[in-house]
Amino acid sequence: MANETNSPDSIAVAERVRELMSRHGIGKRQQTTELCRILDLSFSQGHRKLRGNSPWTLSQIKKVAEVFDEPAAQLFGAQSLDPGVVGAVAQEAMFCIGASEIACTAWVGAALEPGSRPEFVAYSRLGQWRVTRHDGTLYQSAYEVHKIEIYPRRAETDKATIAVVDDDHASADNLRDYLERSGFAAVAIYGLAAFTEQLQTQVFDAVIIDWLFGAQTSAAAIRAMRASENPDAPIFVLTGELLTGKASESEISQVIRDYDVACYEKPARMAILVADLSKRLNRP
Repeated sequence: MANETNSPDSIAVAERVRELMSRHGIGKRQQTTELCRILDLSFSQGHRKLRGNSPWTLSQIKKVAEVFDEPAAQLFGAQSLDPGVVGAVAQEAMFCIGASEIACTAWVGAALEPGSRPEFVAYSRLGQWRVTRHDGTLYQSAYEVHKIEIYPRRAETDKATIAVVDDDHASADNLRDYLERSGFAAVAIYGLAAFTEQLQTQVFDAVIIDWLFGAQTSAAAIRAMRASENPDAPIFVLTGELLTGKASESEISQVIRDYDVACYEKPARMAILVADLSKRLNRP
């Protein structure tokens, strides 16, 4: 998975949201879960937002502020970051360039005075703010625009991120590809050491993991997942060695009881596995 870049604005908003939650008595380990509840995000996406790795939309900032009954401007911090927008109000808008319309955030100031010619103006049409160059057209109730921000569309970051852990590269790749075709973001991880290393820097919404890795089982990795930042993530154990006796039925049963995991025999019926995964993630 490609690393996402941190923009100064998204980092600043994330810091303010964390501070707001702390003031309202939400502990550090509960903040991601609370943000996911408020914005209806997957755990991995909420985690990225609170780290400043994912851009914040104006509507998301407003929604968090409303839940805690605090002003959105306090979270956005626009006036403290840019003196040029003092007195303006951030609005979600469409930036109209010729035939193109691009979603943006516009800082809308005072109504235009007769004879004034700012570079950009904003006007409202059917409840939607629209921003365009001032070309002399007389708009009813037009306003000066102080600042415009456009965020490039990113890859689909709202998908739940699933770790597929197996030392058989072909098996891991096949399951990863099936999950991606089913609407998930999946990462194939080849081996227990690689999975443990990734857990230090990445949050997963669910894990599908083989049981046997040579002479080792995945019990320690499952325990590590339950101690991670997303301890309640669904975990699915796959094994094809119950009938051969290589996999211990009693050991797998103990892991199921201790760590609330599901177990599927290999080769897994992928459609059934994905249906179970979707249900546990409350995904339609």
